[in-house]
Amino acid sequence: MSFCTAVNCMDGRVQLPVIRYLQDRFNVLYVDSITEPGPNLVLAKHTDEDLVQSVLKRINISVDKHSSVGIALVGHNDCAGNPASRDEQEQHLISGIQFLDLQYPNIPIIGLWVDENLEVHEIENNNSFV
Repeated sequence: MSFCTAVNCMDGRVQLPVIRYLQDRFNVLYVDSITEPGPNLVLAKHTDEDLVQSVLKRINISVDKHSSVGIALVGHNDCAGNPASRDEQEQHLISGIQFLDLQYPNIPIIGLWVDENLEVHEIENNNSFV
C-alpha cells in the first residue's frame, strides 16, 4: 500500500480535488487526510501550540504507520479559517512548509493552492526531494 499525507482545510469543496492531485503527484493509492480550518495559517503562525501539536501528532501517524511518501500543506480560495488573500495564504504555505521540513527532513513536502474553480496548483516545495 502506498500513502501520502494531506494537511488540508476541512472545507468539503477542496477534499476531492486535493486527493486526486496527490494520488497522481506522489503516485499513491491512498491519501491520509488531516483537516483543520486554515491549516496553512495554523502551521505558519503557531498561535495555538496545542493545535499545532495535534496536527503533528496526526502527521506522525501517517508517516510512522503508513510510511507516507510525501506531505502536502493546502490553502484555498474563499477559506473561512484563513480569509487572507491568495498572496498572504501563499506566504503562510511557504512558512508552514519550512516548519514541516524541520519536523520531517526526509520527506518531500509541497504546498498546494486550490483556486476558485477548484483547480489545484503546486506553488511551493521543500526542494529536498521534489
